[in-house]
Amino acid sequence: MRSDHFCLFLFLVTLTACGKQEPQAENPTAVALPADSHFQEFHAEIQNFCSHCHLCPAPGVLTKEAWRMQIPREYAHFEQNPSPSLRVPPQSEVIQYFVSQAPETHSLPKQYAHPASGPVRFRKQMIRRTDSKSLPATAHLNWVSDHSPEELLLTDMGSGEVGRIRFDPGQPEYELLAELKHPAHIERVDLNQDQQDDYLIADLGSFGPEDHDRGTVSLLTFNSKTHTWQTQTLQDHLGRVADVKAADFDGDGDLDLIVAEFGWHKTGRLLYLENVSPAKTELKFEQRVLDKRHGASHMLITDWNQDGRLDFVTLFSQEHEIIVAFLNEGNNQFRKETIYQAPDPAYGSSSIALVDLDRDDDLDLLFTNGDTMDSFELRSSHSLQWLENKGEFPFTHHPIAPLTGAYCATHGDFDGDGDIDLAACTMTWDYNQPRNTIVWYEQLSPGQFRAYPLDYSMGQHPVITAGDFDGDGDPDLAVGNFEGRETDQRNKKEWFSIWWNEGLQKPE
Repeated sequence: MRSDHFCLFLFLVTLTACGKQEPQAENPTAVALPADSHFQEFHAEIQNFCSHCHLCPAPGVLTKEAWRMQIPREYAHFEQNPSPSLRVPPQSEVIQYFVSQAPETHSLPKQYAHPASGPVRFRKQMIRRTDSKSLPATAHLNWVSDHSPEELLLTDMGSGEVGRIRFDPGQPEYELLAELKHPAHIERVDLNQDQQDDYLIADLGSFGPEDHDRGTVSLLTFNSKTHTWQTQTLQDHLGRVADVKAADFDGDGDLDLIVAEFGWHKTGRLLYLENVSPAKTELKFEQRVLDKRHGASHMLITDWNQDGRLDFVTLFSQEHEIIVAFLNEGNNQFRKETIYQAPDPAYGSSSIALVDLDRDDDLDLLFTNGDTMDSFELRSSHSLQWLENKGEFPFTHHPIAPLTGAYCATHGDFDGDGDIDLAACTMTWDYNQPRNTIVWYEQLSPGQFRAYPLDYSMGQHPVITAGDFDGDGDPDLAVGNFEGRETDQRNKKEWFSIWWNEGLQKPE
């Protein structure tokens, strides 16, 4: 199974798939399952065939209709790179095997048409697009507050805009930094060590999913003479680049890069770019492949084992659906450890975030799965999850709450009671009915949460982040809007929204 997305957005397979003819299955209605005496043998054959590429899914993860569509796609993928030694079971029998054991529909969580924000009052402010040339396609919102000035960074993978929002005095003011191709991720960093902020950009190179070499890693630097931002390409001829991070991994005093080259089917890797620049004004990197798997969508940097060397964690989606820690062993060598392996290849992994949720002085992971681009259906397994760090791998998995189409999550003490609360957004591509697309979760006791929906709409939100935008001491929320296709429900004006935290509600 393949999940074409990243917090971002490879959900765009729907845009390019429209109008294409799906691979046709053999007629499944004329095929019967093997007799009971041979069922286990047939089951083992399917397990062996599916496991050639990924974990073999349980029939219940998709509906009957979805299996009829999905299995021909998987056979088409296999035929692009067949294994002559592998016994290939008849497609019609495989379809019948899964369809006969699959549900007709999934039971989804209840939606609340009149949401109440619970003990905290949030006020929505819609931030409009600066033009109406294209539909909003917010790919990344990144609140940076490590030093002044604090700012909210934005990329729009449709228009190509990269910009920043500063809140002075409290009201958002947008500044365009550059117009690129299809930027997916932005980081603020002083890469050339000139004591001035630069902006590091991961660019997909295409709006929809393709195998190509147009992805790039770029750097925006400010020219004080011309008072303009200049774009420098650090690495090109890549597949679709979903994420890039900078850190001094080799301890030599300069910043190296790790690159999540998501790719698609035939492209995609996890790359390490060692900084070998001869001078600050002449940036140069040597590329090395850390992992040959495609589907790397998110990366987070931390020192997992507290040995003084920076490590990082990567989320691989597509058919891999795995979170991997890359532990820095020095000399540019990294050891891989599995943090979490999802139970099926259509799990829809969509985001990860670092958080010490249990306040035990180590970092855990907040994890969402809700991408729908495998089967184009909403599943009961979509949820918000906590991966607890107990000092060993893999981490301990805890479900927090079901959330249909869960796409991104953030955290903060929204109610001011001293513990960590959560917030999440969804992207379902479901325009048939409104849903609770933004939800915050009050932590009632360690690891136990109560959900409070903030809206009931058909909005599509790939990204959410928390920050004290107005400096009043409590965290607010910024939520990106993504209308990737023409529908009657679209809102071309809403680019993203700020949900101002106005404190505890007064009891009536």
